[in-house]
Amino acid sequence: MSRKYLTPWVYFSFTFLFLIITGTILLYLQSGLSFIDSLFTSTSAVCVTGLIVVDTAKLNTISQIIILILIQLGGLGIMTLTSGITVL
Repeated sequence: MSRKYLTPWVYFSFTFLFLIITGTILLYLQSGLSFIDSLFTSTSAVCVTGLIVVDTAKLNTISQIIILILIQLGGLGIMTLTSGITVL
Protein backbone atom coordinates (compact mmCIF):
# COMPACT_ATOMS: atom_id res chain seq x y z
CA MET A 1 0.00 0.00 0.00
CA SER A 2 1.36 3.36 -1.05
CA ARG A 3 1.21 6.27 1.40
CA LYS A 4 1.16 9.81 0.18
CA TYR A 5 2.89 12.35 2.36
CA LEU A 6 2.25 16.05 2.34
CA THR A 7 5.24 18.18 1.53
CA PRO A 8 6.37 20.97 3.85
CA TRP A 9 5.11 23.51 1.30
CA VAL A 10 1.59 22.12 1.61
CA TYR A 11 1.74 22.36 5.42
CA PHE A 12 3.04 25.92 5.13
CA SER A 13 0.24 26.89 2.72
CA PHE A 14 -2.46 25.27 4.84
CA THR A 15 -1.13 27.02 7.95
CA PHE A 16 -1.44 30.41 6.27
CA LEU A 17 -4.88 29.52 4.95
CA PHE A 18 -5.98 28.38 8.42
CA LEU A 19 -4.70 31.62 10.00
CA ILE A 20 -6.48 33.74 7.39
CA ILE A 21 -9.80 31.90 7.76
CA THR A 22 -9.64 31.92 11.57
CA GLY A 23 -8.72 35.60 11.64
CA THR A 24 -11.51 36.44 9.20
CA ILE A 25 -14.13 34.70 11.31
CA LEU A 26 -12.88 36.28 14.55
CA LEU A 27 -12.76 39.78 13.04
CA TYR A 28 -16.17 39.35 11.42
CA LEU A 29 -17.76 38.29 14.70
CA GLN A 30 -15.92 40.79 16.89
CA SER A 31 -15.40 44.01 14.96
CA GLY A 32 -18.63 44.52 13.06
CA LEU A 33 -16.78 44.72 9.74
CA SER A 34 -18.30 43.16 6.63
CA PHE A 35 -17.08 39.70 5.70
CA ILE A 36 -15.03 41.01 2.76
CA ASP A 37 -13.40 43.72 4.90
CA SER A 38 -12.62 41.12 7.57
CA LEU A 39 -11.13 38.78 4.96
CA PHE A 40 -9.00 41.53 3.44
CA THR A 41 -7.77 42.76 6.83
CA SER A 42 -6.98 39.24 8.03
CA THR A 43 -5.14 38.32 4.83
CA SER A 44 -3.17 41.55 4.92
CA ALA A 45 -2.22 41.02 8.56
CA VAL A 46 -1.07 37.42 8.06
CA CYS A 47 0.90 38.28 4.93
CA VAL A 48 2.46 41.26 6.77
CA THR A 49 1.55 43.81 4.09
CA GLY A 50 -0.28 46.16 6.46
CA LEU A 51 -3.05 47.21 4.09
CA ILE A 52 -6.35 48.06 5.77
CA VAL A 53 -9.77 49.30 4.67
CA VAL A 54 -10.78 50.63 8.08
CA ASP A 55 -8.59 52.58 10.46
CA THR A 56 -7.38 50.08 13.06
CA ALA A 57 -7.56 52.71 15.80
CA LYS A 58 -11.33 52.89 15.30
CA LEU A 59 -11.77 49.16 15.98
CA ASN A 60 -12.39 47.85 19.48
CA THR A 61 -9.54 46.56 21.63
CA ILE A 62 -10.27 42.88 21.04
CA SER A 63 -10.20 43.38 17.26
CA GLN A 64 -6.89 45.21 17.55
CA ILE A 65 -5.47 42.31 19.58
CA ILE A 66 -6.69 39.83 16.94
CA ILE A 67 -4.94 41.84 14.22
CA LEU A 68 -1.77 42.03 16.35
CA ILE A 69 -1.75 38.26 16.85
CA LEU A 70 -2.28 37.67 13.12
CA ILE A 71 0.64 39.97 12.29
CA GLN A 72 2.90 38.20 14.79
CA LEU A 73 1.97 34.70 13.59
CA GLY A 74 2.29 35.69 9.94
CA GLY A 75 5.72 37.19 10.55
CA LEU A 76 6.79 34.09 12.45
CA GLY A 77 5.70 31.93 9.50
CA ILE A 78 7.61 34.03 7.00
CA MET A 79 10.73 33.98 9.16
CA THR A 80 10.44 30.20 9.55
CA LEU A 81 10.13 29.78 5.77
CA THR A 82 13.09 32.06 5.13
CA SER A 83 15.23 30.26 7.71
CA GLY A 84 14.28 26.89 6.24
CA ILE A 85 15.22 27.97 2.74
CA THR A 86 18.53 29.37 4.02
CA VAL A 87 19.36 26.09 5.76
CA LEU A 88 18.60 24.10 2.61
